[in-house]
Order: sequence, then C-alpha cells, then structure tokens
Amino acid sequence: MASPRKRSLTPKSAPPAPAPVEVPRPVAVIDMGASAIRLVVAEAPPGQPVRILEEASRGVLLGKDTFTHGRLGAATVEATLKALEGFRRIMDGYGVVRYRAVATSAVREAANSDVFLDRVRLRTGIDVEVIDGSEENRLSYMAVRDTLRDHPSLVTGDSLLAEVGGGSADISFLRKGQPIYSGTYPLGSIRMRQSLASWHGSQEQGMRLLRRHIHNVVDDIRREIPLREARHIIALGGDVRFAAQQVAGARREGPAAILAREPFVAFCDQVTAWDVDQLVEQYGLPPSEAETLVPALVAYRELLQETAAEEVIVPDASLRAGLLLDIAQVESGQGIEDFSRQVLASAASLGEKYRWDAPHSKKVAQLATRIFDELKAEHGLGERERLLLEVAALLHDVGNYVNLRGHHKHTWYLLSVSDIFGLSQDDMALVANVARYHRRALPQKSHLPYMALDRESRVVVNKLSAILRLANALDADHLQKVKDVRIVSEEGDWVLEVEGAGDLTMERLASLARGDFLVEVFGRKLAFREAKARAVS
Repeated sequence: MASPRKRSLTPKSAPPAPAPVEVPRPVAVIDMGASAIRLVVAEAPPGQPVRILEEASRGVLLGKDTFTHGRLGAATVEATLKALEGFRRIMDGYGVVRYRAVATSAVREAANSDVFLDRVRLRTGIDVEVIDGSEENRLSYMAVRDTLRDHPSLVTGDSLLAEVGGGSADISFLRKGQPIYSGTYPLGSIRMRQSLASWHGSQEQGMRLLRRHIHNVVDDIRREIPLREARHIIALGGDVRFAAQQVAGARREGPAAILAREPFVAFCDQVTAWDVDQLVEQYGLPPSEAETLVPALVAYRELLQETAAEEVIVPDASLRAGLLLDIAQVESGQGIEDFSRQVLASAASLGEKYRWDAPHSKKVAQLATRIFDELKAEHGLGERERLLLEVAALLHDVGNYVNLRGHHKHTWYLLSVSDIFGLSQDDMALVANVARYHRRALPQKSHLPYMALDRESRVVVNKLSAILRLANALDADHLQKVKDVRIVSEEGDWVLEVEGAGDLTMERLASLARGDFLVEVFGRKLAFREAKARAVS
C-alpha cells in the first residue's frame, strides 16, 4: 500500500498584490477679495487638468470698511468668520487637507489686519496669507496662460493683461506671452466708489470726477508700461464678464468671450449714464455689484483707449484658477524654471529702462550664480535665493542712470520702488539691499534699510552681497574676460580658480580687494589663481 502523499505546509507563492493606487485628495483655495469671499474645491493631480468639484461665494464687503475707515468693522469681521466657518465645513466634507487661502488689498491695507487674521485662524482653523499685487499678477497670469494657451494674444504681438478688482487694478504687459512689465495701481472699483461716497452733486458731475481720477492714474501707468504698443487687451474680473454677457455682437472663442472695441466702448458709455438704482432695476444686479460696475468699466474703457487693440478678450480665468494651478505645480515640483524665466525677463526690461550695461550685467549675473553654486554646501540657501541673487546682479548698476557717483545707493532706491513680475515687496527689499552692497561700504547697523529687514533676511543679504561683490570684481573693467570660475578648497582656505582670456591682473587685484566680505561672512581666506586653459578636442 502506497504511503499517503505529504502535503506541504508552505503555501504556493502567489503573485504580489499590486500596490494600492493612492487617490489624490481634493485641494481647496479661498480668495478673500474686496467685495466677496470665494471658495473652490477641486482635484488637482500633478500633470493633469484641474477638475472643479464645488464652488461657493459669500458677498462680504471687506473693501467698503477698509477703503472708508481704514479698518475692518465688527459686523464685517463677524460676517467673514461665519462665511469661512461654512467654507471649512465644505472643505472637511471633501476631506481637504491641502489648501491655500489668500487675502488681497482689503485685508492688506486694514489697520487691524493682524488681529483679524488671528481671529480667523482661531475660530476656523484656516491660515490666511496676505499677498501683494505682484503675487496677484503672477497667479492671474498663470490662469490666463493656461486658459488661452495658443491664442494669438499670447503668441504674436504685445498684450495688456488687466484686472480691475475692488481695491486695485493689477496690470501686466506681455510680450509674446511673457510678462515684461507689471504693477498694481489705485483703480479699484470699491475704492473709487467710496472716494465719491460723500459727493452730493449730479450723476454727470460725479462721472466727470471719476473719469478725471481714472485718466490721471492711467497717465501714471503709461509712464511705466508701454500701453500703446499693446495689440491685444485681456480683461479679467466679474464686471467685465458681466459686460461680455451684455455687449451686442459678443462672441465665444473657446474659453473666452470676444468683445469688439466700439460696441464695448458704447456699452460702457451707456451704463455710466445710470445711477446704482437704475442699474439694479435695468439688469437685476445685487446693489453691491451695481456699485462696482461703473467704476470698473470706466477704467477698462480708459485702458482700452490707450492701446491699439480692436477687441477685448475676456477669458474664463481668475485668481482662484491660478491658485489651483500653483498648488498642482508645487506638488509636482514643477514651475521654478518657468517662474525664473518670467522674473528674469521682467528684470531685463527694468535694466533696459535704466539704460544698463547689458554685457557687463549679464556677465556678473553668470559669475554670481556660478559662485553661488560652487558654495552651495557653505551658504545653505536654495533656488529662490539664487534667483534673487541673479536679479540683483543683473540690476546692480542701474543707479548709474541717476548719477555715477554713489550709484550703489541710487540702485538701492530705484529697486526698492520698482516692480518686477513675480517678486513680492519683501523680495524686492532683499534684492535692493543685495545690489546696494555690490561696492563700497559693507552692511552696517547705521544703514536703516538693511536694519529694517528681519534677522534671517539680513543673513541672506550678507551671503548674497558677498558673492555679488566678488562676481562684480571679476568683471572690473567691463570687458568680460573671465569665462568661468571655480572655488577650490586647499588646506582650509579657498582658491579662486579663474579661467579667462588676456591679462587678468585687474581681475586679480579687484577680486582680492572686494573679496573681503566673502572672507568675513564665510570665514575662509581667499587666493587667486588662473586656471590652465582647457584642451580643445
């Protein structure tokens, strides 16, 4: 009799189960504007189109308080908190863990903004970030570029991108789709309406005052942005979207409404003849929207008249769409190269405005970023600081436009009051200080703009300006003789190994003299050595 077959106690190996695919959780953005607070919940998987799940809006006139009294009133604060509590419940219902909440001019300019934001955080758990005009411009531009993509306004010719909000107007000038100039101007519809609130004259006289104010601001814009070179105008905002629904002959081209110039101007002229009550009756608008319609459309009309555009392009884009795109890019680790190109293009345009020495400035920027990369392990700074160093290097000599004598101080002033696309006011304060110390005196406690920075920013300024001083010294005679530079560590000290053409005596003397701050900041002695020429294969 055959013995029974023994069964193995070890189970047969099964194929490994596939790893569970993690479904990305929804994200949310909150935009606290001057006339409303808006929420968008969406799916934003990296590399894929954003899909909107839910939108909500609450009309809260933050701007009416700020632009009239300079602070947010108790009733407005309470209305905001209730709206945000509702948004929090919506976000929790979708399982949102990643969000970005931003506030613009109405909160930015309120005297009690810090107390207000603290109350929001404690009561709703939402951390709100106050952004400035440059960040608004960047986010709106991202949304427009994604929406219009291959539209002629972003491919050929120059375009003006304008959004008249409640507190201010954000304006950018695009050259073949790249932002060259940008700025934020006092053309907010609620702000302008509040400035006329005490006017008791006729509707016609009030309109004359409004047009005069807008005309004067547009005159200022024209001095900074070449409005008349614009062949296209792209307009954002609820007021111009309303106009797109009303203007005769308006048509759709994909994700944008197109309004012919003359019908749009005629519609603007028509609505300015009516007061708020008449607008409410004629169009069924809520009073809060009727109040902002006329100032906004008069501003758009004035800007349009300054350009050569034959049409107004109104895309389905908004600040909130830009926020969602930004979240998606951050999650995927994308966007820094694209952002850097935009910033540097805008910086180069500012340099041209002040008649920079382009070959010298670009060479100094190249050498500065090269030294930055060589010292990465020493300075511990990241890509953002590298970009700010490159901007400061490109613009370190713009003060020559004012006067050759003391031009480093003039450079600080010009940069401190200038706008560069994508850079915040804090960024520009840092850039201005780095550029100011490219020559002469080192940072001191008696220098008020330097001391106005926080401690961490002062440390960054020290490191970056030390690098910039050395890079500038390596092109001391503005002849671009130095081709490359390496920093070699030898017995605890640094050797500046320079590859160049011709006599480098001037560069040797200048770099050893102006490398003083680098030695102080990093604690290493510095020597100079010419590198052997590289063999040509």
